[in-house]
Amino acid sequence: MNKLKYTFLLFFTFSSGIIFSQISTNSPYSRFGLGNLNNSSSADQLGMGGSSVVYNNPDVINFNNPATYSSFKAKSFLFTTSLNSSASRFTTTNNIQYENNTSFSKIALGFPVNKYISVSSGLLPFSNVGYQLDYNDTENFLEDTVSISSIGNGGLSKYYLGASVKLHKTLSVGVNASYLFGGLSRNKTADFNNSSIFNVSSVNRTNITGVSFETGLLFNTDLSEDNNISFGLTYNHNANLNARRTLLGTTYELNNSLLVIKDTFQNEVENGTIVLPSKLSAGMMYSSEKWLFLANYSSQNWSDYSLTFGEEREDDNLENSVCISSGLQYTPEFNSITKYWKRINFRMGARYDKTYLSLKDLQLTEKSLSFGLGLPVKRSNSFYNIGMEVGKQGTTQDKLIQERFVRFTFGVTFKGLWFVKRKYD
Repeated sequence: MNKLKYTFLLFFTFSSGIIFSQISTNSPYSRFGLGNLNNSSSADQLGMGGSSVVYNNPDVINFNNPATYSSFKAKSFLFTTSLNSSASRFTTTNNIQYENNTSFSKIALGFPVNKYISVSSGLLPFSNVGYQLDYNDTENFLEDTVSISSIGNGGLSKYYLGASVKLHKTLSVGVNASYLFGGLSRNKTADFNNSSIFNVSSVNRTNITGVSFETGLLFNTDLSEDNNISFGLTYNHNANLNARRTLLGTTYELNNSLLVIKDTFQNEVENGTIVLPSKLSAGMMYSSEKWLFLANYSSQNWSDYSLTFGEEREDDNLENSVCISSGLQYTPEFNSITKYWKRINFRMGARYDKTYLSLKDLQLTEKSLSFGLGLPVKRSNSFYNIGMEVGKQGTTQDKLIQERFVRFTFGVTFKGLWFVKRKYD
């Protein structure tokens, strides 16, 4: 047990240092709500459209459905981590801008406790904020032109601890308990052309903590010796999160390119509550010796979202979201000894996401195609997984912004034996 204890300690120490406080988006749409939401798909799932509700592969930690932990093989453990990279092109009616970023992502560990119970734990990104908007406006009251810069950064992460119970050879249930934490900063400066008017700076920092729960169900049965079909459900329960907001407003002037604070007109700290809405997902999977097919549907009631400080309530006019995805995997010969390429998993998928953002009475959508490879490591049960997603979000209609993106995920899954004594001749 001491070995297990120290393994978890090192695991969480390492993962916290890598993932926490990384900037992994440059999207102007991350200004709304909780930012850009992460779908928490692993590299192999990304290559199949992000379909994950029923993906019960014994060599994969599927943290999107805790019931799938029951597929872990006896006396084995899995450790997985991944690296994300993306390149985006943002287009308006009169401008084009390119952005890219790279960050470490998911880290997770999973293993069976006995033939009925399996557990998993890890650190995942939940949302990301990262944008900078610069524009000019006219202040009619002061009869002056003002240059406005709006900058946002931060995001939320979550630690999860989950377990599954195999009730029957065909039926498993599971639960994830997650601790969400992080901070969202949305700051703004206003620089006036008239030197007699002090410039204005406002800082809005919201720190968020809280606990959420997700339950999962998995049913799978053999249609024949080489054919299997599975069905799954997950439900993310409503969660009430704690929010602590710091508001700081100052006036300043520039002196030889140095910012000099003149006065503080606002300095407040407020406690509030965030209502995180429920989410329901359903999926199916068909597998044979060479083929794997996945299909997912999920919806989330973002109209129930709110951020409340006293009598002040913010909802950003968010809309209920819907996501549909499907994916396909082909493995020529998974147990081939002489031909390495025959053991490679070839993947493709598609996704349609009706996001929670609604701007100018238009609910934004995201569409993408994905591709991937699963590369087995020679003389090992481990895998390298590569996923690529190509798609677009938003529109240039009504002076909005369209994002075209290419996203890459490189994941490594290490598989080994747990609590097995070595034998020596």
